Amino acid sequence: MLSTVRYIAGLFIFFVLLTDNTAAQMKITSALVKSDSIEIPVTFDDTLQLKYSSMKISDERSPKSGSLAMLMSAIVPGSGQLYAHRYYTIPIIWGFGYYFFSKYKDADDNYKEYKSLYSQSLTDSTQFHLQRNYKSLREDWHNFRDEMGVYLVLTYLLNIIDAYVGATLYDFSVSDELGVNANIRFQMPIR
Repeated sequence: MLSTVRYIAGLFIFFVLLTDNTAAQMKITSALVKSDSIEIPVTFDDTLQLKYSSMKISDERSPKSGSLAMLMSAIVPGSGQLYAHRYYTIPIIWGFGYYFFSKYKDADDNYKEYKSLYSQSLTDSTQFHLQRNYKSLREDWHNFRDEMGVYLVLTYLLNIIDAYVGATLYDFSVSDELGVNANIRFQMPIR
């Protein structure tokens, strides 16, 4: 089990190093740096023109397919997030998945153990006083196992939903530039 976790962690690190993050960093840096300047062109007319210009930032991203991200996450949990460049959610998904699966496996092992002990206590008359305890423990572990199974399935479904949302909102623009360009023009007659 530990070698599987190491293998998955190695794959995750490989994919993170494989992706090119320099373009994303440049987009973030260029979005934070804006040029606010006033240009006063020199004219020989009797007018004064002030022109407000701002640096246009090309933050156009190519859209991602939500269906493809859902399919990828359904096959391998976390791969849809990798496709949608939501790297920080992958360890969260794998962490919850590993935790719920390990608790499910432990509960299942304990359930099977107490199930066999309860079956033995039914056939052995010397263990009649332990019969009620074994039955109670068997039912408790059965309920806990089912609860962890539900949480594991919910984690899987939320992984798919997160991949879909991340992919469809990938090209959503959150910049300050809303596409409006303002030009100010003053005319002052000089006589």
